[in-house]
Amino acid sequence: MKPEETGPLPFKSDRRHPDPFIDAILRYPQPLIMVSIGLLGMITFGIVTAFTGGSDSQERGVSQTQAQETIVFTVDREPTIVDATPSSFDALEKSTTQSSSAIDQANTAAPADINTQQTAIDTESASGQTAVFLSDPSKSYISIIIDDIGNSSKLGARAIALPGEMTFAILPHTAFGAELAELSFESNKEVMLHAPMSNQAQLPLGPGALTPELSKEEFVRILIASIDAVPHLKGINNHMGSALTELELPMQWVMEVLNSRGLYFVDSRTTADSVAADVAKANNIPSITRNVFLDNERTPEAIDIEFKRMVKHAIESGSAVGIGHPYKETLDYLEMALPTLAEQNIELIFASKMIQLRSQSAEKQNASD
Repeated sequence: MKPEETGPLPFKSDRRHPDPFIDAILRYPQPLIMVSIGLLGMITFGIVTAFTGGSDSQERGVSQTQAQETIVFTVDREPTIVDATPSSFDALEKSTTQSSSAIDQANTAAPADINTQQTAIDTESASGQTAVFLSDPSKSYISIIIDDIGNSSKLGARAIALPGEMTFAILPHTAFGAELAELSFESNKEVMLHAPMSNQAQLPLGPGALTPELSKEEFVRILIASIDAVPHLKGINNHMGSALTELELPMQWVMEVLNSRGLYFVDSRTTADSVAADVAKANNIPSITRNVFLDNERTPEAIDIEFKRMVKHAIESGSAVGIGHPYKETLDYLEMALPTLAEQNIELIFASKMIQLRSQSAEKQNASD
């Protein structure tokens, strides 16, 4: 054996492929195998994504959005002072004078005269037919309107789940306003627009604000856009509005739009000097006025006093209109209290039915006079 054929390790002849590239692959195949596996995986992933990726990613995006939703629920509402003792309520019911302090007296003043159109408004039944609401003289009736719906999907949905014929006033152009209006309609509830109007305290109004500085053209355009933003609505009420509802001309513009759309008006009566109901009556717009705010003070004790005040008014006068908000405290109380109304021979009805009820009562009163 020749010396050059020996070494420290057993000798092995070096067999090489004549093509250097192929020889390198044959000698070191691992990189090629890894690249091939990677390409095969990418091709497989692309095929699967083409068939399922779009809808899955959309669904994941929706669920992540819902899971990460942060509820920011603020209510820009005018400050009011309520003397809620039963004795003070009795005195207020007999009072015929109003204080010049519009905001502080808004809830404590005697309920304003109810202005209603003398022709009953039709109410849409579950079958899609229209029907006139006929009251039972042996019963008392209450309408409860929940304002400021639209900022929170969870609190809004919880409010809509309340039993009975609840009415929901939805703020325009809010994050959840349109979907909560749809949910209200599907749940056989009544929908209103909660139209933002300028207030004496200069509180921010949000989208859809109606102010006296607007021209008639711009005022009407904004109101119509707000109406169109809330599906299935039957009427409107004012969000704040202690400044605007004291002015006859802008209230006239409001009523002209409502007349063209066949909508009713509820005066939330955030000022004792509101002319909104009078202007509605002058324009033959079906209208009622709020009697009680349920939750100016957000405590169970205060809400209980105002709820009982509303019930007392309904029993004594035949009907009452209360306004509340989707506060947790209010919803907790109403979930407990609403089922007790039937025990007191009180029926909860939509705002549109309350308009009919009071219109019928006014007709009977006029006939007897």
